Amino acid sequence: MSKQLSNATSNATEETNIKGTMSPILRIEPDDGLKLIIRGMVSTGSERGFPFYADLRDSNDDPLPEDTQIAFRYQSPQMDQAQTVTHPLDHIRPWNALTLNEQQDEEFIDRVKVELKNTDSALARGEIPQVQVRDIDEFRISIDSSVEVDWTNTRVYVDRNAVREV
Repeated sequence: MSKQLSNATSNATEETNIKGTMSPILRIEPDDGLKLIIRGMVSTGSERGFPFYADLRDSNDDPLPEDTQIAFRYQSPQMDQAQTVTHPLDHIRPWNALTLNEQQDEEFIDRVKVELKNTDSALARGEIPQVQVRDIDEFRISIDSSVEVDWTNTRVYVDRNAVREV
């Protein structure tokens, strides 16, 4: 079953980032007994990756600076620290330039896709790249920004076609 991952879902925890360091802003933990599979390829658009929609705001309701970096991370209990599973993005210009509705438009969706690190090797094996998040693991959205995110007006979510709950 497909599932929406966002800051509004019950299994997500919003956090305030630590300025000047890569730190989580959203932690997603699957419900007990379930697993999330984040697929690194969706049929929408022509580029590789999964669509990630975001409107990242500060306490003045201004967009976060364009030089804000973003990364998706995976953490399991056996790991000392979270592993970055996407190619880190060194700016958020596409998300600042487009509204949430425009980000979802077929014309612009490739601009807001995020590619998993294992994409080339998975495709070479004839597989769809993916990250499997068990109910004891965390999937994190992390940023490195000079200002703190304010969740009052911030919205983030992963396209439901990229996420399965099993």
